[in-house]
Amino acid sequence: MGFRIHFGCADLARTTIGRTPDPLWEVLLGMHMLQTEDEPSVFGAWRQRARAKLTELERELLVLAPPVGYSPDFLTPAASVNGLDAGLAAVAATPQHQLEQELRRLSGEVRLPGWTQRLAAGDPGVLKKVCEGLKHFHRTKIAPQLPSMSPTIARDVKLRSDTVTTGGFEKLAKTLHPAMQWGPPVLHVDMRHINRDLYLRGRGLRLVPSFFCWRHPIMPADPDLPPVLVYPVTHDPAWSEPTAQPADPERALADLLGRTRAAVLRSISVGACSTSELAARAGISLASASEHARVLHRTGLVTTRRAGNAVRHTISPIGTHILTGTQA
Repeated sequence: MGFRIHFGCADLARTTIGRTPDPLWEVLLGMHMLQTEDEPSVFGAWRQRARAKLTELERELLVLAPPVGYSPDFLTPAASVNGLDAGLAAVAATPQHQLEQELRRLSGEVRLPGWTQRLAAGDPGVLKKVCEGLKHFHRTKIAPQLPSMSPTIARDVKLRSDTVTTGGFEKLAKTLHPAMQWGPPVLHVDMRHINRDLYLRGRGLRLVPSFFCWRHPIMPADPDLPPVLVYPVTHDPAWSEPTAQPADPERALADLLGRTRAAVLRSISVGACSTSELAARAGISLASASEHARVLHRTGLVTTRRAGNAVRHTISPIGTHILTGTQA
């Protein structure tokens, strides 16, 4: 059982590794994790806090993301590789026939409430509500964890990149996850209850590291969508434990800079990045990332240098002092 990904020569050449998590995949997988009791040592503390702050809209959306089985592909469009706002715009523009088809498939596995019928009909108001719920979930349940998640993701991406450099795709495929086996030209992903083939046909494969993915890799159900394989990274069980200190450093930094700008500064502190990489890390639009980086540069907290047609943002000594000062 499982799925089998069939590669050609062009596919191997076009296979890439994402440098940051995909924001909407993290939302979907976070919703999955919220509805289980899996791995309490890793996700228990986060799950307890997230459940306590769920809004009614977020509770309604959980029906679209059952923790076992099928989840609709329209929740994780390919456009979200360009950031949360781009992904949400793609969700809002999902064709009605796709909504209808995917919700019909979901209804065969779970009982859907009445409002999903309006969603399947392409009701713009319901689609807008779905996007609002996804955005709120990311802002309140995922984004606050990014400063802790980012170093883990960065270490994983470096490890995978080094593996490709020294051993090529064959070594990468053998070490990416225990459920994966490489038998040229097919990548086998061992999964219960799934039995299908995916032929890449020259499209290549985008490998995406995920913090909230668990147990096994996951990919879109529709074989005609851009091929993506989301795989779990190795976790530090202490990542979501509250720190023992009299003041909340996240709140202190947010009070100083504003919540979004504080998240941008922390995202840059993980490592030098372009504006598009910064947008993906912080889960904001490219324009917003550019504006916040400009303000942080102007105030001396960030150094911005041009490299060809792009710019690279690096935290400055003053910015580092600000971060460490709020944690003292």
